[in-house]
Amino acid sequence: MVLLLKTKFSSTIYYRLGILSIIAIAIAVTTHIQKPNIFIYSSLINSKNQSNLTQSIRRTSNTACIVYLEQIGGRLGNKLFMVASAYGLARLHSCHLYVTPAIINEMKLVFIFDLSPVLISTSMFNSIINDISKQMTKIIVDIQCKYIPELTRPNVISLGHIFELRGYWQSYLHFHKHSYELQNHIFVARQPVIEKVSKLFINIYEQQFNFRPQFSLDNHQLFKKQLAESKRTTWIGIHIQRRSHFFCVKYASSDEYLLSAIEYYRNLYSNVSFIVASDDRRYCRNLFRNQANVFLTPKSFSEADDLIALSFCQHSIVTGGTFGWWAAYLADGLVIHDKVYPSLCKQHEHYYPPWFLIP
Repeated sequence: MVLLLKTKFSSTIYYRLGILSIIAIAIAVTTHIQKPNIFIYSSLINSKNQSNLTQSIRRTSNTACIVYLEQIGGRLGNKLFMVASAYGLARLHSCHLYVTPAIINEMKLVFIFDLSPVLISTSMFNSIINDISKQMTKIIVDIQCKYIPELTRPNVISLGHIFELRGYWQSYLHFHKHSYELQNHIFVARQPVIEKVSKLFINIYEQQFNFRPQFSLDNHQLFKKQLAESKRTTWIGIHIQRRSHFFCVKYASSDEYLLSAIEYYRNLYSNVSFIVASDDRRYCRNLFRNQANVFLTPKSFSEADDLIALSFCQHSIVTGGTFGWWAAYLADGLVIHDKVYPSLCKQHEHYYPPWFLIP
């Protein structure tokens, strides 16, 4: 169903739950009334080199396309999916990205959140949409855990359009081409968070190995590299979700799955240590009471602290939910996930990357 909504933009086209094949048609229909007026990126981006991410932008007589993120619902995992999807689409279609100050401020409490290659300021966004001489069409797409292959086609988000994401964008396929930027420049911890979370690892070194490492805490990736190169242990992050935040998902991974996943890594590496984050600490203490080198994150840790701690690990074990997904994605190592844990995605291959293993 397509609804035309009156807003301050010249027109708004609203799509819900996958009826997106008409995006190209809608754009074609509205293009003839647009006055061209876009910001053109003057150089290509090499995602492996952050220095190349700073682009020279020059104003021409065309109208910009903008990927727009005004609101993000749900918990931390879904918020990261929304930001990553918006960033991926903006990069794919050479559009500007506008994220509201409220979202940016929330993310910057934890992350460096460097969106500089595509992000525009509020003043620039307002100047574009309030220029009455240049007509903009707003497209709103509201989906729930669905991959939209049409969005990978050229010019789907074309000049003179504002593309707003709403709902629950939970397919990694919308942003996987830019994973390096997400893992190394956007969702990386600020130094105060690194300093707080690093104490967990340093305390474990002291308790287990009678050794106090002298780690540099200058940045996220450096600390993660030092952990990996310490040679004393291999760090495995475990996220255990026992309480789903969606009423339609009533499932918890079995004890057998979790213990077999731990055994998999014990067989793979000679010395392993496990960092566990969970919404049910009592369950975890009971399950792992006879397991060596299994450590729960402190009660003082926030949800974001837990995520950063798991992302510092080399490999991952996850049950279900978007939080565990992002913990594993940011850790960027081997991943074992519970294949029978239900997700809201109809097609699991759109949610779970192929490098997520099954024990």
